Parts: sequence; structure tokens; C-alpha cells
Amino acid sequence: MAVFVIALASTWESLSWPYQEWQYTSAQFHQQTALAAPVCAAWAAVVAGRLTAPSRIFALPMGRRVGVPVVRQHLAQLGTTLLGGYLLGLAPLVAVTVVDAEFGGPDLPVMVSGLLGLTAAVTVGYLLGVLARTALIAPVPFLLFFAFAVAGSGDDTYAAVLPVLHVDPELGQVENPVMVVFRCAFFLLVTIAAGLIAAQVLTHRVPRPRAGLATAATFTAVPAVLAVLGISTTPDLFRIPPDPPRQCAERHGIEYCVHQGHASQLDDLIAALDPVFTARGPQEQVKRVYDRALLFADPLTVPETTHVAVLAPNIPPASEASFVADKLAGIYGCVERYPHGGAESGGDHPYDRARDLASWLMHGGHAVDDANSFRGLDTDTMREWMTAHFDAIRTCSLDTVELPS
Repeated sequence: MAVFVIALASTWESLSWPYQEWQYTSAQFHQQTALAAPVCAAWAAVVAGRLTAPSRIFALPMGRRVGVPVVRQHLAQLGTTLLGGYLLGLAPLVAVTVVDAEFGGPDLPVMVSGLLGLTAAVTVGYLLGVLARTALIAPVPFLLFFAFAVAGSGDDTYAAVLPVLHVDPELGQVENPVMVVFRCAFFLLVTIAAGLIAAQVLTHRVPRPRAGLATAATFTAVPAVLAVLGISTTPDLFRIPPDPPRQCAERHGIEYCVHQGHASQLDDLIAALDPVFTARGPQEQVKRVYDRALLFADPLTVPETTHVAVLAPNIPPASEASFVADKLAGIYGCVERYPHGGAESGGDHPYDRARDLASWLMHGGHAVDDANSFRGLDTDTMREWMTAHFDAIRTCSLDTVELPS
């Protein structure tokens, strides 16, 4: 039940997004293990500590069910319960994505990698319970896998051997197939090794230190080598598909293009940005507005006259208006020239004038602030003034320029 609640609660907000992306939904199968894996590992340790301790009447050393059969039975029950709850918690997100996604389909290997990662957590937690012979060991696997989640969310150093990535893939990216296969193989081998060691421990209740160490070393050799290989190589997290499909439109001399997966957002993007461009009038600063999902392949070759729009299900296209207005008003130049900012709206500092101009543009040629330096000025006057003082605006030097009247 706890795993179901974790998975559902963590993805609940995304169910109300206006559209879905399969890249994001597929990745949640491993991203949501950040908290689910510690809980699963802890619960598996509790089960093992309670059911396999030699003091239990049903787990006596001479019993024939204390080896592989009992481990298989316990792990099958744990897997069915815990992974079943996890899948149920993610099911609403998958269902919504089936209906609302505009491009692509589920990435099954990525989804499987998350389930295998969770299975590995269950098996390792179970092994720790077997070794400790008490349910009181539960906090140890919980903290262990929580530390793994923190390590995975920091950067991509451990991405090949931990389920949680530090960033979700976006539309226009896919998780590197080579790394996904590597992760699946590693999690599967960890599961097998932990299960076999647990079975070996339960089979030989009478301590045999040398044999036990040799067996454990044999079972862990392959996943240990893979772990070293994965950490030392740090493979690319994502692959960029070439020539992504797009949908484009033109409005008032500006070309707008979005990824096919964002097709429903094209009209909203135009509606948000067109008032800014209309207020500015003819200009050469921005000639194209392109969805970032189209530009992952060559992010360093984007022309200066292209505005890169960041579109995502949880980011409304209207938010792009402020970025375009800032660019046309020279805010970016002001950030470089005056990193500490200016004073306030209506001030004489060039940063203040640039912010007033950005606000005027963002609101379609209207000054909504009474202190705005451009309040009451008509659009034609402002267009002529902005064209005449283009360099002063771009270099954040408006303190040397007489304001229009």
C-alpha cells in the first residue's frame, strides 16, 4: 500500500497537465524508485528477518525449505505485492499519457529498467534481513537505498548503476539505449546475486566462513565488475533522434516551429508572443521562434535571431512572452553589464528603463505600472524610438538616451 501511495502521490500533479510526453512517463518507472526503493528494501528486510531467522519453528536449520525454494517463494510474494503496488500507482499516469500524448509511444526498455531496479532493491533488502536474522535491520536498507537515490540525483556519475537519474528526459531526447540495456543487465545480475547468496546462507545454517565468503565472492564478481565499468565510463544519458518532426506557422514575419509532440501548443505560443512582436514592430533581433525540442542536436549552432522556446506540459507557452520581451528590451545586456540590477520602476538607471521597456512590450504595448517610464506613449512613437535607439537598448545604455514624449 505504501509503495502504491508513493508512486501515485509523486505523479498526481502531472495527471492534470494539458498534454503528456512519453519520454517523461517512461522515465517515471525508474525515477519514482527514489523513495519506493528504500521502502521496498526495508520491507523485504523485515520479511526476511521475521521469516528466516533460525529461531523460527518453520525455518529450522534441518528444514528442507530453507534454501532456494523458500527464497524463491518469499521473493515472488514480495515482488508481486511491492512491484504490483508500484505499477498500480503509475497506472493513472500511463493511462493519461495514452490519451493525451501527441507523439511517440512508451519506451518499454526504460520502463523495465525501473522495475528491475526496484526488484534489485527488494532482493538486496531481503538479503540484509537474512544476514541480520532480525527485522530490526530494516532502517539499514532504507538508508542505504535512500543514499543511492541521493547519489543518483546529484549528477550522472552513477547513472549506469543506479535507477534514479539526476534529470528527466525531454521531448526531443531518448534515454541512451546502450545505457538502458546496461542498467537492465546490472540490476538483473544484482538481483540474481543477492538471491543466490540469501539462498546459500539459508541452506547452510551451520557457519562455514570460508565456503560462505567464496560463494559470496563468486556470485558478486560479475555485478561488481559491471559496476566499476559503468561508473568509470559514465555513458551519455540521452540520445538525440535526427530530424525530429515539426509543425510550423508564420505570423507577422516571424516563423514559429514546434516539435510534433507540442503541436497543440503552437497556437498558444503564437498567441503569447505575437503581441510582443506587434508592439515592437518590424525588427531584426528575432526572426524565428523554435521549440527547444527541435534543437537538442545542435544547441551551439542556433542563430542569434532564433528565440529558443522551452515548452513542457507543466510550463504554459505564455511564460515565453517575458523572455522575448526581455531580449527585445536589452535585459540580457543589462544582466551582464549590471549584475546587481537597478533601483525601481521609473528610475533613471539603464537597467530600470530596460525593465520598463520589457514590461511595456510584454503587455502588448501597454504600461501597466503607473511608474513605468513609457506610460501613456502610443505604439507608433515607441516603435520609432526603439528603432532609432536600437544600439542603446541592446547595450543597456538607455541612461544616455532621451525618452520619447
